[in-house]
Amino acid sequence: MLEKTPFRTEVRAVPPDTTLLVLTGDLDYDTAPELFAFVRELFSGQVSDLALDLSGLDFVDSSGVAALINVYNCAGEHQAGMRIVALTSYLRHLFRVTALDQVFRLPPE
Repeated sequence: MLEKTPFRTEVRAVPPDTTLLVLTGDLDYDTAPELFAFVRELFSGQVSDLALDLSGLDFVDSSGVAALINVYNCAGEHQAGMRIVALTSYLRHLFRVTALDQVFRLPPE
């Protein structure tokens, strides 16, 4: 059986008025609901701009991609901004082939 990297979330405040969410580990079928529940609770507070650091993700499956889309939609529902500030080349490629690079605000290469 393949070893999974534990999924972790860490919240940091970045001025001005930005919440940085750092994700590490495997974002997959088992952990995607955890991310979405965490973000829904974040948006129930005063989050007006969410920045995602995805550079620590080792693996993302289709459920993980769906969770990221749900985070994007949740931000929109709360009239909050959402952008990705760091990601791996693997994720950049994944976003390109799924056309999500046209949806998500990605950092320059």
